Amino acid sequence: MSDFQLAAARYKARHQGSCAVLIIDNVDLIAKSHPGLLRMLQGMAKMAADENLYKVIFVAPDGVAPEAMKGESG
Repeated sequence: MSDFQLAAARYKARHQGSCAVLIIDNVDLIAKSHPGLLRMLQGMAKMAADENLYKVIFVAPDGVAPEAMKGESG
């Protein structure tokens, strides 16, 4: 992920503060087979949002992923 973070920082510098966007599609597949990876991606997305470095969009149909993304606090 550090390569993407570096590219996002360069993008932001070149485009007057606009943020890069990372789209993660089929999150339901990750939620079913690797829920730990999904939690890690959520943590990375939160860090990126907190630092206003880039935006992460999770795309999934209703079902497993939205429920898994609630985590323990949902």
